[in-house]
Amino acid sequence: MRVLLTSWSWPTHYYWLMPMAWACRAAGHEVLVAVPPAGVAGASRAGLPVVAVGSDFDELPVIAKYYWSSPIAEISARGGEVDWERMRAAGERPLSVYALLSSFMQDDLLALTRSWRPDVMVYDAVNYAAPLVAAACGVPAVRQIWGVDFSSQLAPFAPEALARHRARLGLAEDEGDVLGALTLDPCPPSMQLDDGIRRLPVRHPPYNGPGRAPRWLLERPRRPRVCVTWGTVSHLFGERLFPLAGVLRALSGLDIEVVAAVSPRDRAELGPVPANTRVVENLPLHLFLSGCDLVVSHGGGGVVGAAIDAGVPQLTVPRTSEQVLICRSLAGTGAGEMIALDDASPALLREQVARLLGSAAHEDAARALMREARAQRPLSRTVADLEALAAARAAGGRTRGGAPCA
Repeated sequence: MRVLLTSWSWPTHYYWLMPMAWACRAAGHEVLVAVPPAGVAGASRAGLPVVAVGSDFDELPVIAKYYWSSPIAEISARGGEVDWERMRAAGERPLSVYALLSSFMQDDLLALTRSWRPDVMVYDAVNYAAPLVAAACGVPAVRQIWGVDFSSQLAPFAPEALARHRARLGLAEDEGDVLGALTLDPCPPSMQLDDGIRRLPVRHPPYNGPGRAPRWLLERPRRPRVCVTWGTVSHLFGERLFPLAGVLRALSGLDIEVVAAVSPRDRAELGPVPANTRVVENLPLHLFLSGCDLVVSHGGGGVVGAAIDAGVPQLTVPRTSEQVLICRSLAGTGAGEMIALDDASPALLREQVARLLGSAAHEDAARALMREARAQRPLSRTVADLEALAAARAAGGRTRGGAPCA
């Protein structure tokens, strides 16, 4: 079986595809990863064959312009859940940026699919070029989500946002379901949405990129260890984001060891740090979170998923609607607490960290969530599901929309 895995170029998105790719390779199948040129170096460091599709563009200003001009930003800053039906009625277009990303990838992804002829395509949930190209080529499309299923809430916006993309592929409006033929779901069931969408639970070993474990990880910390990470694109949010430096200063008076996990760009802008803080650059979270007593973050899917697998309580300050959805679901399990961005202050952060450290209730809930996540179906069984999709496709037909793709 040939498995094509594809994502856009943000590492935090294609990282979610890597464990599935390894599982397919381990089962003896051919695997190819397709990402925009900017993602090739990072994806290839995972030890997988990678090919560039499409072209790069500076998406950060586009995302920032859309996000801060949308009422969704204000709702999220208050920690509220977005009423997507109301946003849709008001003409909101949250898929506009993703549709633009897809336009840069679609033609090359189509050419690759026609030439390499995969039996199954596994795609990052917001790489909307993938399910459309898969439909045009008669290839089963499998959606990979990164926790609480935020992208399913955006599906009603897809017909309008992707109309031109479908037309270029000769697809009708009801072809190329953006939810795919199957959804791989790593989210613990107690955190997932109850919205009637069929998802296949999978055990997802966290992968946050390649890296070398430093020797201090082998040493038992003498004080409670708190990981602080603000993601890889915190600069995108400018002054609207509670700054990482402010978090570190807020925790400087506590008798704890702080590990600040940052990108090189954030490290350059961080300046001097408190005496109780150790700064690490590009150190994969999955290497050290199990040795932490608390994780303080922006609530992105990658860090929340890694902390769940490590069984560590979490304190989050989300900044986007996706992160609010994740963090509210996490808090509902008792394994974490959420501070709305508008409410975040040094005093409140310090107070919440002190309260959560040593909280037996939060520790018990975090361990229960870890057991729930690890009890899901192993990826080896998920490979068999992909094989079944490929076999059904082979038995049912080869092509649609033009040239044969298998």
